Amino acid sequence: MIEDKYCGAVLRAAPMPTILLKADHPAYTIAFANEAYLTLAKLTEEEIVGNGFVNLFYSHYANADEILAVLHQVLQDKVAHKHSAVRYELSAPENSGTVVKYFDIFNTPLLGANGEVELIIRTINDVTDLVVTQQNERAIYQNLVKHEKLLSESQRIANIGNWEVDVINDTILWSDVLKEIYEVPLNYQPTFESSLAFYKNDKYREIIQISVNEAIEKSNVFDAELEIITVAGNKRWLRSTGKADVIEGKCVRLYGVTQDITKFKSVEKALTESRNQYQALIESVDGIVWEANAMTFEFTYISNKIHDLLGYTPEQWLSDPNFWANHIYQDDREWAVTFCQNQTEKVSDHVFDYRMTKADGSIVWIKDFVSVIEEAGKAKLLRGVMIDFTEPKLLASLDNLEKNVLELIANKEEDLHQILNIYMRGIENLLPNMKCSALQINNNRLYTLAAPSLPTEFINALNKQPIGEEAGSCSAAAYRKEKVIAADISVDPLWKHFKDEALKHNLRSCWSYPIVNSNNQVIAVFGMYYNDVKLSGAMEILVIERAVAILKVILENRERARAIEEATMLIAQGQELANFGNWQWDIKNNVVKWSDVLYNIYGVDKKNHTATYEGYLALLHPDDREPIQNIILNALHTRKDIVFEERIIRPNGEMRYLKSWGRVFCDADGEPEKMIGSCLDITTAKIAESKLWDIAWMQSHLVRAPLVRLIGLVDLLKEERMNSGEEHELLDFIMTTARELDKVVQDISDKTVNQK
Repeated sequence: MIEDKYCGAVLRAAPMPTILLKADHPAYTIAFANEAYLTLAKLTEEEIVGNGFVNLFYSHYANADEILAVLHQVLQDKVAHKHSAVRYELSAPENSGTVVKYFDIFNTPLLGANGEVELIIRTINDVTDLVVTQQNERAIYQNLVKHEKLLSESQRIANIGNWEVDVINDTILWSDVLKEIYEVPLNYQPTFESSLAFYKNDKYREIIQISVNEAIEKSNVFDAELEIITVAGNKRWLRSTGKADVIEGKCVRLYGVTQDITKFKSVEKALTESRNQYQALIESVDGIVWEANAMTFEFTYISNKIHDLLGYTPEQWLSDPNFWANHIYQDDREWAVTFCQNQTEKVSDHVFDYRMTKADGSIVWIKDFVSVIEEAGKAKLLRGVMIDFTEPKLLASLDNLEKNVLELIANKEEDLHQILNIYMRGIENLLPNMKCSALQINNNRLYTLAAPSLPTEFINALNKQPIGEEAGSCSAAAYRKEKVIAADISVDPLWKHFKDEALKHNLRSCWSYPIVNSNNQVIAVFGMYYNDVKLSGAMEILVIERAVAILKVILENRERARAIEEATMLIAQGQELANFGNWQWDIKNNVVKWSDVLYNIYGVDKKNHTATYEGYLALLHPDDREPIQNIILNALHTRKDIVFEERIIRPNGEMRYLKSWGRVFCDADGEPEKMIGSCLDITTAKIAESKLWDIAWMQSHLVRAPLVRLIGLVDLLKEERMNSGEEHELLDFIMTTARELDKVVQDISDKTVNQK
């Protein structure tokens, strides 16, 4: 039997799965299966033995046709055949799917007496682990080759080469890419000496040597940028990174990578130059260039100009998220921050003016130009430029303040002290740390005109003090006729007798400017006080000089206004007493202005009468109207001054005699535009003149007639009494006396006539 003959105890106990197949192609009936095979197939001996191999296991083979071909070949060739790494799909334990196994199959023919194959011993060797290992190794190798290729290409693309120094064997290895970087042949063999020779100069040789020594001593990585000259003579920048392998304190190997960063260096140089140019451009801007987060207002950049304009460093500014808001002047802080926030929420660029506190405590006006950078419709960044707007702002504010004050001065009814207080407060608003005062000089003593912010006790202490060298800055400025700067009242000799009073009220410095009138007389002093020891700055001096000029105008204007008012009053009184009035005629607009006396001369009510040229002509005596009109028209034509007499008829019918003077003024084109003149009421003189004429007539006709007759009678008597000597003498005496009396009467008549 087969079992007795072939399947002894050895086959049954063999660890390798083994079956015997009959040579009944194509069924290949299974004649025997050992325990190892039954375990592998997960079948019983009854389920296997006696069944055809192909029908039973066909579904387990991925290449069943190939196995049948192998078995058939064994039958034909009658030699053993090995089928390597046959893939099987076996059921996994607990029906959890299939498990792939790989087997080496040995098909060994057993020949019968006739030399034909009677049985085929099919032995199975599980090589799954080996196959999987080989597959993994193959995959790893392929992946390694792929990555090596990728690394090589990546290094070539990135211009990165690797190197290794075997310190023990004194050899250096360069990758092909590194050789390409150095522009040496691929068969080039570097040495220590030749490697150092590539560096441009000793500076870079020293850098690499120090870097390598530190890496060996500290077992760390070195990273250095070096400039070389290649074999082809080209300059290149390299970045070399390496590490040392140190064993028991001895370096055995150095390895690392080197990258050609020439292009990066060129770009970096260009960027550096561009950045330097940009930075230079920013620093050349006469303002502070800045950038901030639109949500938090925290500054992310601010130019160095901040130090010149405000006295802070960029580091100080950027270290505090709220630095900007906290250094806005307290009176402007709330509205300025709110305004900027509102405009930012609207994603609207904006410009606004506000005051900031400088590092030295002084106040500066800032004009801030803000651009809102948006992203997805929302503000992301704020960028802007702050410029020092102090001088233009102060000048504009001063102009406005001076305009308002001068308008008040023009109103004679406004109180001078009230006006000066308004002006002092206006200046203090422009320079918030300053307290102003205006002191008048009278009889060489100081008298307070205005000091709205100074303590009353301090003002009273200085009031009525004589000017001199030891009564404070204002007193000394008036005495010297020059500005006096007491930067520190506590040590200034000018404050010898009053420093305690000043320091008691925390007044630490005082600047005083004398106000000198046109006659070179000090009429007042402008004083400015600070709570800190302080020297005057450019902005303060600008405001002070303007203030002194305006105060001079204000005080001189009031003095002159007072003098003019007194003179005007005297003139008005004189005109009223002399019955002398004046007038102006705006020819182009036919507007006539009369003085009050002229209304009295014409006998009309000022409230109800409107003076015009036509109205003037209507008031003239009818016989004088045409001649006077011709005189005026001739004056307009010749532009010559005129003097004439006229008669007017008052509304009550009374006639008055006037004497008038007139002068014509022309415009730029030479055309008459205005005529001014005056008018004297000569009615009384005219009446007196008429009386003189009457007297002259009486003298001429009534007084002289009897004398003439007397002279004629004397002549007749003399002719009749020629012989009487005494009578003749008497008649001569009478005749002489009559002639003398006639001469006197004639002289009186002539003088009377000439008086008219």
